Amino acid sequence: MPSSLFSHQAPGLILKLKYPKKLDGTALCIGTIIPDINVMVNPFLPFEFRNFTHSLLGLLILVIPLTIFLTILFSKCFGPFLAKMAKKFRPMRYLGIDKFENLKKKKFNKKFFIVGIYSALIGGLTHLLLDLPAHENIELFFPLILQSPEILLYSIIDYGTFSIGQIELDGNIRVYDLIWLIETVVFLIITIYLLRYIKKQDLINKWYEEI
Repeated sequence: MPSSLFSHQAPGLILKLKYPKKLDGTALCIGTIIPDINVMVNPFLPFEFRNFTHSLLGLLILVIPLTIFLTILFSKCFGPFLAKMAKKFRPMRYLGIDKFENLKKKKFNKKFFIVGIYSALIGGLTHLLLDLPAHENIELFFPLILQSPEILLYSIIDYGTFSIGQIELDGNIRVYDLIWLIETVVFLIITIYLLRYIKKQDLINKWYEEI
């Protein structure tokens, strides 16, 4: 996966800029993160939870409901809290996080849930699509797990396995590993650029003035 924080958000931010009144930006961005919740829960489970969270089934059953819940929680609590922190921390202001205080204006009515649901769906789908060429397996149709095409499994550099202390690392760099790295770097740059654009154009204030 490209990095969940900041890299995966790029497509969602582009869509929000294109259709500001038709999409919920918070649900879009949170929806791009939730499929990677497996990273937090895998240590406590006897099976690979990623297979579920990165599937269309998981998108409908888990990602969308959890995204709506977290969008409400983030808008009411965490967003405004981060905005207060940003006033004392310049890097956060640089990315426009100080404007998150506007999230308190969000109304949780019927329109929010309709827009929020399909925004969460779009956010989750962009995550799954970005992940498709960047992993060994395709979990999209879980419980059916497919192997990625052979070209993505081709080994570019193979140093075997090596250890740093007690940590064992895989020195085999495959095509899908390279795609993962490229996606992470490119979309990270795009996300930072878009956040700066939104900040400089004061778009969050403008979007919430129209509510």
